[in-house]
Amino acid sequence: MKFVRFIMKNAALASVPKHIEHFSKFSPSPLSMKQFLDFGSINACEKTSFVFLRQELPVRLSNIMKEINLLPDKLVTTPSVQMVQGWYIQSLMEILEFLDKNPDEHKVLGEFVDALVTIRNRHNDVVPTMAQGIIEYKEAFPQDLVTNQNIQYFLDRFYMSRISIRMLINQHTLIFDGATNPIQPNPIGSIDPHCQVGDVVQDAFQSAKMLCDQYYLCSPDLIVQERNNKKNNHPISIVYVPSHLYHMLFELFKNAMRATIETHESSNNLPPIQVMVSLGGEDMSIKVGCKLQLLEKLQRLFQ
Repeated sequence: MKFVRFIMKNAALASVPKHIEHFSKFSPSPLSMKQFLDFGSINACEKTSFVFLRQELPVRLSNIMKEINLLPDKLVTTPSVQMVQGWYIQSLMEILEFLDKNPDEHKVLGEFVDALVTIRNRHNDVVPTMAQGIIEYKEAFPQDLVTNQNIQYFLDRFYMSRISIRMLINQHTLIFDGATNPIQPNPIGSIDPHCQVGDVVQDAFQSAKMLCDQYYLCSPDLIVQERNNKKNNHPISIVYVPSHLYHMLFELFKNAMRATIETHESSNNLPPIQVMVSLGGEDMSIKVGCKLQLLEKLQRLFQ
């Protein structure tokens, strides 16, 4: 039996390039926040989501895997990039197993959720592993400007692809696995329809402050201002993924704290980090800095 399974596994691996070539001919389906909300809150159907994802995920996985194969050979053959490739190949194979399964069978839907959770966990370390591959490549081989620009272009697309894939997986597993999130009691998957931006700012700041205190034995304070041009004197609430907002702010605060301390290392008093959260008709921007210099504009939000 072990020999038979070995033969079947090798046959499946041999077919991977064919599947990648097939699915990479299709473009990923564009999805808006409104579509996620409408599906999750109005007409959520596990079978519909299953049928969509078993086609959509191979398309997204195959497209980015084909782009990996276009990288310089010496980069692709680094141990870290080979590891990332292996994860993507294994995940693709596991999704393809559901192409011929009946969505009317409850057992199949449960197995699909379990497979998605396994895939999500497998890809937890994709970002640092890919970064390690880039480091291995740059340390071993001479660089040129054009190659570096091409690699950066690939990395931007690669990480955006990863975010979109995880978003699709999280929406399905959080909506259909029956679990609830005590921190976010009324979510639609990973989306909070009433995300309180000020609360996320405070959470991210406190996490960065803890790290800063451990490393520098001190940290600046925080001053937050909100400017709500839709509803005056109301806290800013948006439709967003709180975890995404938190991670962006956490990285900004780490950079701002380090810059503040290293710039004022000879001073006994650290100036506070000031944050301005501004909500307009279509945009929300967050300014972070000692002088409210614009460090990051999160993104245009269509509600």
